[in-house]
Amino acid sequence: MINTSTIILAGGRGRRLGHKEKALIPINGKSIIEHTIEVLKGVTDEIIVSVRDDGQKQLLEEYTPGRIVVVDKYVDVGPLAGILEGLAAAGGEYVFVVACDMPFLNIGVVELLFKCAQGHDGALPVRDDGIYEPLHAVYRTGPMLATTKKAIEQGERFILAPIFDLEDVVLVEMDEIRELDPELKTFLNVNTLEDIEKYTI
Repeated sequence: MINTSTIILAGGRGRRLGHKEKALIPINGKSIIEHTIEVLKGVTDEIIVSVRDDGQKQLLEEYTPGRIVVVDKYVDVGPLAGILEGLAAAGGEYVFVVACDMPFLNIGVVELLFKCAQGHDGALPVRDDGIYEPLHAVYRTGPMLATTKKAIEQGERFILAPIFDLEDVVLVEMDEIRELDPELKTFLNVNTLEDIEKYTI
């Protein structure tokens, strides 16, 4: 029985990277999508990879063997399109949603988010300055699917729109996360060519 799922959002176009395929950025000798799957497979019952189109699905095929790969049905909607298809395919009651460009994911933090989400609609990290981390968070699949679909149908593109529509989301403070990840590296992502040079070993 599947209790937890993960959706890896790999559909970004990497505009700030000169349109490089983000999912194939090399990290420690592997593509970042392979690295992310490797890290998360021990903490979740299934991994779903969300891609923007059939061309990207074909491109990533050799890097995602045995994984569910879903393709966006909505175009130019941003991450919400990928989240929607991932949620629709998810078998777990709770799902960790994460961008594919985070090379330092902390398993302990992911486990904490799953734990905090139990009995609620989600667990959302909130930074000290009040900024949310919606693409490194856990949601209850059913309610999040409904609010994401509603947001897209209403023309919303704002990533937090469906989350604000949930009734019961636990905010997880950085102090709690620092106990597991003192430098908060789990939230670091790759956005520029300089980042690739910094993180590639």
